[in-house]
Formats: sequence, structure tokens, C-alpha cells
Amino acid sequence: MSALRDSADERASPLLMGGMALAVFLVVTAVAMLGPLLVDMAAALGVTVPLASQLVAAAAAVWAATALVAGPVSDAYGRKPVLLAGLCFLAAGALGIGSAPTFAAAMGFSLLVGVGGGMVPPTCIALVGDLVGRGRQPRSIAILTMQPGMSILVGVPLAAVLGDFAGWRVPFLALGLALLLCALLLLLLVPRRRPPAGRAGLAGRMMRVAAFRVTWFMAGANVLARGAWGAVLTFLPPYLILTYGLRTAEVGLPMAAVALWMTAAPLLAGRIGRMRRRLGVTAALLLAAAAPALGIFLPGWGVWFSGSAAGLFMLLVVPVTTVLSILIVENGGDSRGALAGVISSSNWGGTAAGAAAGAALVAHFGYGALSFLLAGAVLASGLLMLCAVTEKAVDRTRARFAPAPDER
Repeated sequence: MSALRDSADERASPLLMGGMALAVFLVVTAVAMLGPLLVDMAAALGVTVPLASQLVAAAAAVWAATALVAGPVSDAYGRKPVLLAGLCFLAAGALGIGSAPTFAAAMGFSLLVGVGGGMVPPTCIALVGDLVGRGRQPRSIAILTMQPGMSILVGVPLAAVLGDFAGWRVPFLALGLALLLCALLLLLLVPRRRPPAGRAGLAGRMMRVAAFRVTWFMAGANVLARGAWGAVLTFLPPYLILTYGLRTAEVGLPMAAVALWMTAAPLLAGRIGRMRRRLGVTAALLLAAAAPALGIFLPGWGVWFSGSAAGLFMLLVVPVTTVLSILIVENGGDSRGALAGVISSSNWGGTAAGAAAGAALVAHFGYGALSFLLAGAVLASGLLMLCAVTEKAVDRTRARFAPAPDER
């Protein structure tokens, strides 16, 4: 057993971890970069901006659905084929959007982006459990889960600058080539490991995870948290513009500060993940996030007050996804891919739900109502973590998904 783990640790080299982090960074950028390019895309493809924004919605919806299936597939048939197929789907989608002659074609290729997006992050999370020793897992998961923040902080601005300089198609073409190079790198670095023989097939693995209540408690806590911070990212820029008269370009600085806190939060979560009382600490962070939540959309206190409150909110809320991923990697056994897929699906499902609920509140009650949405969501998430995602629940997870003795 020790020799096998040492061999696994050697395969989980810094270069391999860097390749997986790059893959997650590029995956999130593929969807997030659509935002600043939508106006130019709409004009070129002959549609309105609201219609063009459905490219984002379509990719996110397909991402959430695919993640539920991709995890069990990687458990049953191996991580490497799923990871490489996902990167190839993403590359084809990005290159296709960059060369799409019509909106319908762009929509079709955005669905490919969603399929690839649903396959890559949960497979990378599961690979950490396969290849990284237990002592290094929290730090490795933190590196992967900080990539969405890095994408918003670095990837999206780079795409916007490149699009402004060379046209909206060029960022998609460049991203497609980068994804192909990343796929080639991981083709060389990821070891091919055959899944254990004699275990449940695809349908059996999915049912095994779906029938376990703790799976949905974890997903529920994550959906609530992700919905809250998805609402902040969606509505804070227009709130600052409409309330304080900022120009679009002037919103970039406070939003970059928020993205910086988002990027730092998984590193905090990596440290929490090594604590003995990590679940209680995570629940406490979520409950504490209700305080800054009430101040984000509080008018009259200034741009930087709202931005600082949003940054603190992100620091307290974002870690729950990392901590849950660490729990899955450590205790998911031969179903860690399926469990990681549930968390990945809840990420995008929560983001979509938060944006939809926030839009309804803003339309009927104004931006101030968002404060109560955010506070309620994080309080509910924290209470769910406190009451349902406990150490006893983790013990049940470990017992349910532990590999058979002859597979250890």
C-alpha cells in the first residue's frame, strides 16, 4: 500500500498539477470570457445582446448536466479518457465559436463548450484523490479551486483586451489552441490507470451516489453558497454603475478587488481543510458572511464600501466548495468522480439559480432586496453544513464509498 502511494505521489508531479490547474483555468475562461465579448458578437452575428447572452446560459446548463454524468463515467472507465475528451470538446467549441458564420452555429458550438466544461473540473478533482497523498490533497484541491478566481482576474481581462485589439473571434481561436496544447500536455503527463474490475457499472455508480442523502446535503449547501456569490458577480457591476454613476470601465477596479478575494479564498480553505474541526469552521464562515452580505447593496456608503463588503463576503463564502471537494477526495473512494461531478454541477446550478432569483428581486423590489437574498442563502448554507454535513456524515461517506479490501 505504501509503495503504491509513493508511486502515485511521484506521478502527481508539480508539472502535472500545473497542467490540471491550467486546464481548469482555461475551462472557466471559455465561459466567463463570453461576457465582455457579447456586444461585438451580437453585432457581428446579427442578434440582440440579450439573445447573444443565451450562449452563456446554454453552456452553463449543459455544463451542469454533463458534470453529473462525467464523474461516474470517469469512475467506471478511467480519468484520462474523460479528461482528454473534455478538453477536445472545449477546444472544438472555442474554435467553432471563433469561426461561426451564424448565431445558430455559435449556439451549437457553445453546447460543446458546456459538455467539455462538465467533464474537466470534476475529473481533475478526482485525479487529485487518485494521485496525490492525503497530506497534500487539501493544498492541491485549493490550487484547482482558485482557478475560477484567476480566470476572472486574469483570463477574462486578457480576452477582453485581445478582442478589443484584434476582434472578438481571435480570443476564441487563441483559447482553442491553448486547450489543444493543454490536452497534449496532459496526454503525456496523466498516467493511464485502469478502474478496478468487478465494480458497479455506470448506472450502478450513479444510483449508489444518488441514493446517499449526504450527497444532496453537500450539494444543497454548495448550491446556496454559489447562488449567493453568483448573484454578487452578476449584479454588483450594474448596481455600482446605476447607483454611483460609474462608467463601465471604472467598474473594473472594484470588481478586480473582489476577484482577488475570490482567488485568495481557496488558499484559506486549503488551510481549513487540514484542521480537525474543518466542518465547524466552514459553517461558521458561512454564518458570519451574513453580516457583509447586508452591506454590499446598501446605498449611500460609497463604491469602496460595497466593494470591500463584497470582497469580505467572497472570502467567507467561497471556501465551502473547496472544503467539500477535499472531503470528497479523501472519503469518496471509488465513487469520488461521481461525487465531484455532483459538486461541479451544483456550482453552475447554484450560479444560475442565484442570477435568476436576483433578477426577479431587482425587477420587483430594487437592488436593496439582494442583501436579504444573500444573507438568507448563506445562513441556510451554514445551518445545513452545521446540522447535516457533520463528522458523522463524513464517517458514513467513508464507509459507504470505501474500496473493497482487495482493491486497497
